[in-house]
Amino acid sequence: MKKRIIASLIIVCTLFIPISVNAENNDTVVNIPIVTNEQNITLEYKKEEQKEIEKLPVIGCKAAYVAEPITGKILYEKNAHQKMYPASTTKILTALVVMEKCQMTDKVTVSKKALDMVPVGGSNAGLKQGEELSVSDMLYALLIPSANEAANALAEHVSGSVEEFAVLCNNRAKELGCENLHFTNANGLHDENHYCTAYDLYLIAKECQKYDVFNEIVKTKSYTLPATNVYSKKDRVLKNTNYLLFSNLKNYYYPYCTGIKTGHTTPAGECLVASSSYNNLELISVVLGGGTNSKGLNERFADTSQLFEFVYNNYAIKKIANKENVISHIKVKHGTKDTAELDVTLEKNISTIVPKDFNIENIEKSININEDISAPIKQGQVIGQVTYYVDGLQYTVNIIASHDVKKIPYWLNISIILLAMLLIFIIIKLIKKKI
Repeated sequence: MKKRIIASLIIVCTLFIPISVNAENNDTVVNIPIVTNEQNITLEYKKEEQKEIEKLPVIGCKAAYVAEPITGKILYEKNAHQKMYPASTTKILTALVVMEKCQMTDKVTVSKKALDMVPVGGSNAGLKQGEELSVSDMLYALLIPSANEAANALAEHVSGSVEEFAVLCNNRAKELGCENLHFTNANGLHDENHYCTAYDLYLIAKECQKYDVFNEIVKTKSYTLPATNVYSKKDRVLKNTNYLLFSNLKNYYYPYCTGIKTGHTTPAGECLVASSSYNNLELISVVLGGGTNSKGLNERFADTSQLFEFVYNNYAIKKIANKENVISHIKVKHGTKDTAELDVTLEKNISTIVPKDFNIENIEKSININEDISAPIKQGQVIGQVTYYVDGLQYTVNIIASHDVKKIPYWLNISIILLAMLLIFIIIKLIKKKI
């Protein structure tokens, strides 16, 4: 009889003492430190976990690399890390260094040396010795008609000489992660010690796209240089050498192309770094070492169009997670009865590039709830993170509280404890009487 009374006493105490309930859900939980401030979505790309791409197109260019620049997801590569001659695609790095070091309104003076360094027949913009043009105008001359003297003049403006500018370019490329790049000049005229890889050019182009002025220039079909202190006419019309931009060139025109830069020397072959945009899917393509294909077309344009079409036919941007979707359901300790049951929701939408036949219902995810979650909690407070695994990409985003969780008042806790103690006292008295 005494044992039954003691057992009853324990049950009563358990019922009245405030319960501590840890946050829990039906998913595997890995505890992480509490996140106290809002964080952006973090992204990690693991190529080895990406689904193998089937039926890849066959191209003529010796090296190629195509990727989606936001995620870095690789969609095509061919000898992408092999040392190649870049020809005038060199000027993309020249433009990057200039944009980082100069204001667009700065004035550049064209020196005799900058002109003399251009071989007869080399691409030029008809610049004159001693004339002054803005950095902006010089970038148009550099990137649209691929003017070699513009590259030299810009290099001298930034570093004092082409040689010193090349050192600056090599250092900047190393900072970007370029793996096999060494430049000896600013324009890409052939030199056996002037080389890079398709992957290197992708990294440089990706960095350049952070500049609106660059994106505007590389899609411009023609541009007229203004009159200057030396040349009074406005008849220098610069024509873009990227045929993908021109609708009248039916064999080459690609309607979604947004730039970037051509290149050609006999040792380098036909080269093109290009960008495109279709249905919110941005791409950067690099092709090097092209020639003429069986249809008599320049391979740098034909191959680039083929690669863009391959990606757009097989990939798309899809939303894989919706903001405010309920990710889990937890019970918060020390929360009041009407608020302790808490929905955990996603802080932000997540969209990414996936194969068109990819079933988003099959996306794996892991949920990490912060340790020792207890009331009070504010609506929108970060209480953990969720990671989505989708075709080589890992997205981690905060998960937040769907509503306020109020804490049980202190006086109520004390009242419950006192009531429990009173009941214990009464039960003890009853036991003594029966004994």
